[in-house]
Amino acid sequence: MCPGCGHRSAFHSIKKALKDSDITVADIGCHTLGYLEPYRMGQVLLCMGHSSGTASGLSLFNNSRRVVAFLGDSTFFHTGLPGIINAVFNKHNFTLIIMENGTTAMTGHQDHPAVGRNFREVTQKVPVRQVLEGLGVENIREVDTYNQSKLTQYVEEALEEEGFKVIIAKHPCMLKFTRELRRKGRPLPNPVRVSEKCNRKYVCVSNFACPSYQITDDGSIWVQKDLCIGDRSCIQTCPSEAIVPDDK
Repeated sequence: MCPGCGHRSAFHSIKKALKDSDITVADIGCHTLGYLEPYRMGQVLLCMGHSSGTASGLSLFNNSRRVVAFLGDSTFFHTGLPGIINAVFNKHNFTLIIMENGTTAMTGHQDHPAVGRNFREVTQKVPVRQVLEGLGVENIREVDTYNQSKLTQYVEEALEEEGFKVIIAKHPCMLKFTRELRRKGRPLPNPVRVSEKCNRKYVCVSNFACPSYQITDDGSIWVQKDLCIGDRSCIQTCPSEAIVPDDK
């Protein structure tokens, strides 16, 4: 995943709320990369838009393993709605996490109905939450993925509740965002650095897994400034509070 990707913060947070016995269902999108180390989420993957329908099936006659499904906001509009309608209609018991980054990132940042424009002109926005509410989804939570503790809390709460639950985990695609900044001639924030407080727990590398962090031969951590976009999402992950803005 790209440096600053909201999906990284999401998976880092969500993993804290899951048990080894939980079933996670992936879908097609940038978030499909959540199957890779260190997140290892998305044990089941079939095709675009399948996750809600597959999760519904996996929840049937299942009283011991909780089911969590993932769906991108673009796929939500493209092929995700039938499975959601089925989950509402049949009162299926699983948690759907919609990974909303405001674009169709995996195929070139095309717009989708929630953005408010198409390739020609400005259009009426079709917000994800309003669509869910219109379909009859009653249990909806919404949070920015950079608020990692809140997202973990929301997942923990949802997994203890019965029925169909939706969490909208949102943050703009940072690859798109930084490209737009550069086109406007605006600088990115300063990168971060690792201070002397680092106790080498390697959460930034092994758990959060931002590619900006590098390990030297002596075991110390440094930040590749050409990769770091200065988004600060990593600061909250460090148990020793060693990640700080580099103001030099």
